[in-house]
Amino acid sequence: MRRLLLNGVAVEYEERGTGVPVVFSHGGASDLRYWAPQRDAFAGRYRFVAYSRRTGDVSAATQVADLLAIIRRLEAGPVHLVGFSTAIALRVAAQEPELLRSLTIVEPNAPWVLEGDRAGKKALADWRRENKRIHAEAGDDREQAAALWFDLVNNRGRGAFARQPEQFRSMWLDNFGRDRPTTPPEPLTCQQLKAIRTPTLALAAEYGMPYSRRIVELVAGCVPECRLADVPGVTHFMSYQAPRVFNRLVLDFLAEHA
Repeated sequence: MRRLLLNGVAVEYEERGTGVPVVFSHGGASDLRYWAPQRDAFAGRYRFVAYSRRTGDVSAATQVADLLAIIRRLEAGPVHLVGFSTAIALRVAAQEPELLRSLTIVEPNAPWVLEGDRAGKKALADWRRENKRIHAEAGDDREQAAALWFDLVNNRGRGAFARQPEQFRSMWLDNFGRDRPTTPPEPLTCQQLKAIRTPTLALAAEYGMPYSRRIVELVAGCVPECRLADVPGVTHFMSYQAPRVFNRLVLDFLAEHA
């Protein structure tokens, strides 16, 4: 693991293998350790690249600029991009499509596409209500809030966080609450997503929350060159829970766009 200077800030960075780069962008309460189950499988065929996003009061625009800086620094032509949970990878595809060979998105957090959709509006209202419940229940106890929020996103009942592998719990607790942007991100609408012409694979979890499931379904309908695939037996954290299935799905997709 190395440190990389991105727009004046040092972030952790890992690179393995050779060939066409596959760049991995993690979600909230995580860092590059989230992609450990992918590292060897992808480094055997590609140039595996993962990094830890900067934390604190950092706008979505800055996170996008950081990811673009990494892609350009590779100096390898268009890359394959894999984005988990956040909408950062989607924003990169919308802004700089010429930098990408393919895009894989794992239940991206793009709530704006729920507007005008009946099922989406209900899922969004439920999501906001549950977040308020967690805040009220945990109060200032950060570790309890981290566990409750994982349980919410994992969507398999209370107490799931305590059953996760120690390395996952450590990563989650290290990062929970460190992303605190005060400026809300600019909306990412279906109309903007229609401009993405990058071949895209959208992955939805069988046991995903209604909130994230509806988002990924709507996003897949907005992006013209998008294929939606259900991953069986998993929740939002599919690449960690079922790495063999996840890796096979993504590697097969990348092979179509070599």
